[in-house]
Amino acid sequence: MYLRILKLGGTVMLRTGQLESIAYFEQSLQKAKACSKRFICKVDKIMNIHPLSVYHFYHKLGFTERFYWSNQENSLILTGIGTLVPFHHSTEEQYSAIEKEWKRFGEEVYIEQENCFGTGPLALGGFSFFETYKHDHDWKEFGTSHFFVPKLMITVTQEGTFITSNYEINAQTTLEDLLSQYKQYDDYLEQYGMKQPTFTQSECIQKDEFEPNEWIQSVKTAIQQMKDEQLEKVVLNRTLNATFSSEVNSSKVIYELEATRNVNYVITYQLKDTVFISATPERLIAKKKNTVSSMCLAGSAAKGKTKEENSDAADWLLNSKKNNDEHAFVVNYIKETLRLFCDQLTIPKSPRIMATKSLLHLFTPVEGTILQHVSLFKLIQALHPTPALGGFPKEVACKLIRELEPVERGWYGAPIGWIDLNGNGDFAVGIRSALVKANKAKLYAGCGIVQDSKPEEEFYETGVKFLPMLNALGGLRNER
Repeated sequence: MYLRILKLGGTVMLRTGQLESIAYFEQSLQKAKACSKRFICKVDKIMNIHPLSVYHFYHKLGFTERFYWSNQENSLILTGIGTLVPFHHSTEEQYSAIEKEWKRFGEEVYIEQENCFGTGPLALGGFSFFETYKHDHDWKEFGTSHFFVPKLMITVTQEGTFITSNYEINAQTTLEDLLSQYKQYDDYLEQYGMKQPTFTQSECIQKDEFEPNEWIQSVKTAIQQMKDEQLEKVVLNRTLNATFSSEVNSSKVIYELEATRNVNYVITYQLKDTVFISATPERLIAKKKNTVSSMCLAGSAAKGKTKEENSDAADWLLNSKKNNDEHAFVVNYIKETLRLFCDQLTIPKSPRIMATKSLLHLFTPVEGTILQHVSLFKLIQALHPTPALGGFPKEVACKLIRELEPVERGWYGAPIGWIDLNGNGDFAVGIRSALVKANKAKLYAGCGIVQDSKPEEEFYETGVKFLPMLNALGGLRNER
């Protein structure tokens, strides 16, 4: 049943259950204009909406940007589609530039009330690994930083499912304008919010590991440099180019990754026809009120085929000097960095095992109480890249990465996530990732190199790291 709302200039049809929205928009528009605000945000609690469906059918609204986020604990799922406001920088000051723009947006948006965690206006996006590109052919749309406030967002939490819709207004905006846009979103969710996506099977028809012999030689060069100079660890990335029988559908990739996930995030960030996808197991930093969480993830071994083999591999990893030394670099770095911004830190004395689909990792959780004046962007800038993604010392390792890696990292290994207007948010590092366009994908995988590293073993380890993403994209199903 529908209620007909008559306004000058036309007619808007709203479902009777949404009658309160008329009063909301009428009051919000009046107050927003009185305060010279440029945006209005509305949050509704709903039922029977699936975030992947909203993500998949985004083009029905004419949108070209979308974001999907499922955190490690699977306690928060976000889908944001359409751009209300973009924040896009390709400068060496991208952290402070994005933070300034986000604060400015916060001053220009009208919000009726405090919203639940993960709802309301959010900035969704990320940064590049390096602050400048040598060449950015693959990453031109993304730049060194790109965020957007979505027009429509679905949030799934333990408290329920929520819709956040954001609207731009000006002096001429009428109530009917807002109701018409709200109805458009409402009709979209009614028609597609629980519609089952259908996928065509895309198979990998060609894969090419980029210059494997040269990569092994780079590892040898790095090891030699560690013996000659003040370098203790460097993380070297390599790539795999894959071609598929048809266009890669990122909705299907999300579905595959969600179906096989255990402790990893599932993240996609699409701009126009290019999408970055990550199934990273690694959080960089999260903030909720005055509590921050990070993790140390370094040192790994391939999983076995049986429980006994996995147990043996875990015992070996926990007692491996090479892997524990590599892990210690990360623990010490994150501890010393966060000490500058926290008045209390909790870090276990020894690592535990984190098991992903294909690998076992040494893992140490970190939690702290943050000083009041410290922002999430400040923490991201201070931490990135940790020794788990760059090396140690940071500056020496990053210089060597630039010299040895022939392919631009782009957003690989870099911070990607979301932030709200209260400064709460969550950023992971974009590893176990791929950059996808049409039927082609470039996959990224890296490993930590120390003096005791064996180049052929590191090459094998990165090959194992390719497999979950390759299979989700449409790779060989019999590969572990």
